Amino acid sequence: MTPRFPPIRNALLRQELPWLVGEVVLLLILFNANPPELWFWLVVLVVVLLYRIERWWSSRPGA
Repeated sequence: MTPRFPPIRNALLRQELPWLVGEVVLLLILFNANPPELWFWLVVLVVVLLYRIERWWSSRPGA
């Protein structure tokens, strides 16, 4: 029997949840990375965060 979580009613949180999970996974990978691949995963995380900030900035009501 798999546990059932209550549905997320907030539409914005439901939309952002996959991105948040992905960013947490990237952080976990980054914390466990060896020095040669550390820079690669750090760049991946920064690119994802910059993309999310840009999308958030462009979706402002006054923009």
